[in-house]
Amino acid sequence: MLELSRTVSYSGSVAGRVYSLVLNGKSNEIFEPAKEVFITNQVVNAKHSINHIDFRGIEKQGGRVLINVSDTSIPIDVTQTGKEVVVNFLNTKIPQQLMKRFDVSDFHSPAQVITMQQDRKNVRMTILNKGDYGHFVYQINNQFMVDIFPLTAEELHQAKLKKQVFTGKRISLNFQNINIRAVLQLLADFTGVNMVVSDNVKGDITLRLNDIPWDQALDIILTTQGLDKRRTGNVMLIDTKANLDKMEESKLKSQQIIQKLEPIRSDLLQINYAKAADLAILIKDKQNSLLSEKGKLSVDARTNTIWIQDTGTKIEEVRDLIKQLDIPVKQVLIEARIVEVSKDFSQDIGIRWGISRSPTLSGSLAGANQMQQAVATANVAPFAAAANVTPFTDRLNLDLIAAPANLANPATLGIALAKINDNILLDLELSALESEGRAELISSPRLITINQQAALIESGQEIPYQEATSSGATAVAFKKAVLSLKVTPQITPDNKILMDLQINQDTASPQTFNGVPAILTKEIQTNVLVNNGQTIVLGGIYTQDKTKTINRIPFFGELPVVGVLFRNKQVGINNNELLIFITPKIITNSLSITTIEGREKEVYK
Repeated sequence: MLELSRTVSYSGSVAGRVYSLVLNGKSNEIFEPAKEVFITNQVVNAKHSINHIDFRGIEKQGGRVLINVSDTSIPIDVTQTGKEVVVNFLNTKIPQQLMKRFDVSDFHSPAQVITMQQDRKNVRMTILNKGDYGHFVYQINNQFMVDIFPLTAEELHQAKLKKQVFTGKRISLNFQNINIRAVLQLLADFTGVNMVVSDNVKGDITLRLNDIPWDQALDIILTTQGLDKRRTGNVMLIDTKANLDKMEESKLKSQQIIQKLEPIRSDLLQINYAKAADLAILIKDKQNSLLSEKGKLSVDARTNTIWIQDTGTKIEEVRDLIKQLDIPVKQVLIEARIVEVSKDFSQDIGIRWGISRSPTLSGSLAGANQMQQAVATANVAPFAAAANVTPFTDRLNLDLIAAPANLANPATLGIALAKINDNILLDLELSALESEGRAELISSPRLITINQQAALIESGQEIPYQEATSSGATAVAFKKAVLSLKVTPQITPDNKILMDLQINQDTASPQTFNGVPAILTKEIQTNVLVNNGQTIVLGGIYTQDKTKTINRIPFFGELPVVGVLFRNKQVGINNNELLIFITPKIITNSLSITTIEGREKEVYK
């Protein structure tokens, strides 16, 4: 919409994506940098990608977000909602290493935190800002930029005027050179508003307003004439802006004089939830003190009470501030669950055999090293003991018995074959072992802490060891092998929980180094944003160890078919998996009571 001072001829034309408007024979192309990039109907044939993210400070305490994109045809949607600027890159993907939160508060711009996340087929960038700010977006080749800048007082005023909502009854006005006081009287009669117009309001006005709210018409009239309004109860006072500013300044000076003459009194302010010393520092702040020049304040730490001596007005201001700040701080219950699962499998197949000449011998299948030996003669009963019998272990030519790492006794099969005529004995023993194990260890630390306060819980042991001191003597030192959970929660305004987490699961190792015990550690450090009561997986570690060992006689062990008589094979598989879950809950009064009672019932059961 263009507001012209007079009626002129015009013509318009479209060339590509540019619209040209000609007024009174002179061409004036209207260019205004768009604050929003709208989604086009262009069909994207292939997925786009984001390659790099950067942030830089710019002039006037502003900040600039720089996004390197794969091409210039990415559809982008930019919206501003409250303190957030949300940029959606449609049909775009982002590398895993860029999907995180960037803290840019050190640049001293309105931008505080930038969050990058993959939302199905789109990438969403959220810029969290503070204070009054504006934003400006543009793209140069493959670089998309978002400028965040603070608003000046004038820019903020203009922005508020643009956002101002007018709800009055609609009215139409069409006057040429009418006295401004007459227009104000007309509006007062139309609305029934009590209106007082100063003698300084003078001049004529020409206006044509069609079907607009009366309060918008009044605002336009006052702005064009350098006037302003103030409300006192149900009365509207209209005067020049300069006079109203002087009136407010004079009123402020009068209040200051009254405060100086106001008598001094003392009062005690009981603090319930906050620390009285912290509130005292805030109240006595040098740059923005709530006390008057004669005011004094002190703290009694024992009773958590503030003693204040000042005027009654200042004491009430301090009391109102304390009512807003001295409130219960929200608490968070953090429950962690550490699950460690291990699976073991081992298999060992072995053989041992021997050929020897000996007296007539018979045996039984009694297993490894237990073959019964005896000599049968004409005068001796079978299985009778004989001194000249060669022990079974001494008759072995090849000994590759199954011997797994866990030292379990393998199952064996022993066979003694004898060729009586030639007195040749063949001993053969097969051994095999297969074992399978499964273990599951669940640790569940939990603790409660208040908002934005670090908390730590530990459970485990401290291992003592001796170490040398500077004097040459020895002293006892300790090393921790504990399960610990350290967390600092922060509750966001929308009841989400931002957590700084450190979880350790340390165990003692049987190995030592120079007498110092070794510690097996599992640790995770991360920052996460979680919904209230939501369970997320922080991370996991999966390891798999496979071993295969073959012991064999050179050359013979490599022969096909018969090679199995000259070799031993061991196979081992060890799987370990570690998963860490976390569940934060914001504690209300009812939840805290239920939690405590539930824990007590569990204990007394």
